[in-house]
Amino acid sequence: MAVLPSPIACIGAGAMATALTRRLQSRGHRVAAVLSRRQAPAEALAAAVEAPVASTALADLPADVRLVLCCVPDQAVYPVAETLSQLPHPWPACTVLHTAGALTSGVLAPVAEQGAGTLSFHPVQTFTAATPPSAFEGIRITLEGDPEAVAVGQALATKLGGIPLTINPKARTQLHLAASMASNFFVTLQALAADVGAAAGLDRSEAQALLRPLVAHTWANLRDHTPEDALTGPIRRGDAETVARHLEALQADLPGLLPAYVVLATETVRVAVRSGSLSHAEAQALLNVLQRAIGPADPLP
Repeated sequence: MAVLPSPIACIGAGAMATALTRRLQSRGHRVAAVLSRRQAPAEALAAAVEAPVASTALADLPADVRLVLCCVPDQAVYPVAETLSQLPHPWPACTVLHTAGALTSGVLAPVAEQGAGTLSFHPVQTFTAATPPSAFEGIRITLEGDPEAVAVGQALATKLGGIPLTINPKARTQLHLAASMASNFFVTLQALAADVGAAAGLDRSEAQALLRPLVAHTWANLRDHTPEDALTGPIRRGDAETVARHLEALQADLPGLLPAYVVLATETVRVAVRSGSLSHAEAQALLNVLQRAIGPADPLP
């Protein structure tokens, strides 16, 4: 495995940048600079990780930096790479990575053309301002780039406490989609469930308190079983009458949620069929109930 290059500079001072640099600094790696669009966040993070340089100018990248972490929004990665490529820096001795989950290493082409190793480095984890550095422990970190940069990424992932997973460029968007569905859509689903609880007369905090133990136990089941084995509820049982009552309740109180329920219930039927708990006839009965709830599609104009 490659040796992790040193020192390190971080471009960005948000949640990902904070978690990465704090973790690396706690494990003995020198962070030489934090460069960000705004001076105050750059200074705050630089102070936290004992970096001597905090600046809003990429030109302040220290000459001895050999690993550059681009922890910036997706749309900023290419412009940052363009600006970096114009700096008089020893790029052939450097690795530049970005943490934008939906982008390949190709977006770093400007610095690759100057000889830098380039890498897409995506920790499959959710990060907020309060995320502790320990959030890297045991998670998969997907890597895609040129072979030398991937070797650096493997060393970096291991130093963070994560598990490196090398992927091909075509898999990048699909895996980011999978992560977004698992995390972001899960949060949205809890918000929708709280809406339904509020329609039943609870305030949203009461609805969340009601559902929280159920969600926790469901996740515990998923940790040890496949989705097919963890699935419970009326659709797994083929209970079309209960599904029909759900649809009636939504139509009466929250008609805007009907399409979401129908889509999710339809996919749940597929999971139940794969689990072996539903016969073809039971599945078709459920799908018929769901289709009737939204009616035939409008004709094309």
